[in-house]
Amino acid sequence: MKTSIAVTGASGHIGNVICRMLIVRGFHVKALYHSDKRSLEGLPLELFQGDILVKEDLIELVEGCDVVINCAAIISIHGDPTGIIFKTNTEGPSNVFEIAKTRGVKKFIHLSSVHAVEENPQTLPFDETRSYKTASADIYDYSKASGEQQVLNKQKSNAIEVVVLRPSSVIGRYDFKPSEMGKALLDFYHQKIPALPEGGFDFVDVRDVAQSVIEAIDKGRNGEIYLLSGKYYTLKELAHIVSKVTGKKIPDSNSLQVVTVSFATN
Repeated sequence: MKTSIAVTGASGHIGNVICRMLIVRGFHVKALYHSDKRSLEGLPLELFQGDILVKEDLIELVEGCDVVINCAAIISIHGDPTGIIFKTNTEGPSNVFEIAKTRGVKKFIHLSSVHAVEENPQTLPFDETRSYKTASADIYDYSKASGEQQVLNKQKSNAIEVVVLRPSSVIGRYDFKPSEMGKALLDFYHQKIPALPEGGFDFVDVRDVAQSVIEAIDKGRNGEIYLLSGKYYTLKELAHIVSKVTGKKIPDSNSLQVVTVSFATN
């Protein structure tokens, strides 16, 4: 009998790639999507439409599952005027955990973000012991910090094994919606970016993230946090790669005003 695994946020960039890899490895996948299921169409899995803020939507999803992978989140670089981002990213993981606990799930894997913790001081290694962001941070960052802490606090009951994964900026194929990073790449392709911003970021292939999630099913230790990083690129270096692939001209950063941007991860 196939091992059953439930995935929330399954139609998102990370979620749908995880589903694809789980299927290839012979797992029975139960996938929860909110409204857009394009990335999951045609895949041999069980589809469930629902909201992680509604506990009743989660019961059938996790029933009979040994593992729950929580990818559901809302990413924002434009604030949270309605409060839905903070609510989804904090109450959502808590709801999924509670329902998983009542249904006898053995392991809970939570996708957090490197944005959940402080970037400074930059003179020290960026590791799993960094301090959490507080309410003074951007709302997305604070919401991911709060959601992660809620999950880890619940882990102390030892009802379920819990593993937390923190990816950096995720990039790669099967980006159907697209993600915020995907939108930025499309803007570059359509030459809507007038200048190359200063700085850069650590970018990680979505397939590497998905592979790490699957490895965490058997190898992830209870209560541990793992960073999922790739390679640091300046935005100019990233632009050169995109230009080489697409043939699109790179903006001239010497003649145009320098702007500041930030990329949010899952």
